[in-house]
Amino acid sequence: MPKDDFDHDPDGPDRGREHLEVLRETIARNRDLGWEEYDESYAFTILGDGTIRVSAANDGTGNGDRDRDGIDRPIEREVEHLVSLEEGQVVDCNCHVAQRPVGRPSCRHMRAVEAHPRL
Repeated sequence: MPKDDFDHDPDGPDRGREHLEVLRETIARNRDLGWEEYDESYAFTILGDGTIRVSAANDGTGNGDRDRDGIDRPIEREVEHLVSLEEGQVVDCNCHVAQRPVGRPSCRHMRAVEAHPRL
C-alpha cells in the first residue's frame, strides 16, 4: 500500500502496518538512539500548544522514505505521528506502539521529542 494511504488517518496512522511498527520499535529500543540519530531520522513541527508532529526527515536527496541504499522498503517507511505534551512532558503518541494496552506507553516518537533540545 502506498505511503499516502496512511497519511490521511491521524487517529490510526499505522493502520495496516502494525506489525512493521512493532519491528521498528524493537529495533529502535535495541539501538538506544540519541538526539543525533533522531535528528537525522525525524522532522518536528509544532502544531499547537501540546502537540508535535513527528515525520520522516527529508535528507535532501529526495529519499525521505528510502533506506540508505535508496531502496523503498515498507520497514523503512515512516508516516506522520502526533505526540502530545502536558506541562512540558511527553504523555502520548497516536502510533500503534504507544496505544498498545501492555507495557509503558512509550515509543520512538515520544523518545525523539523528549530528546529534542528545544521542545
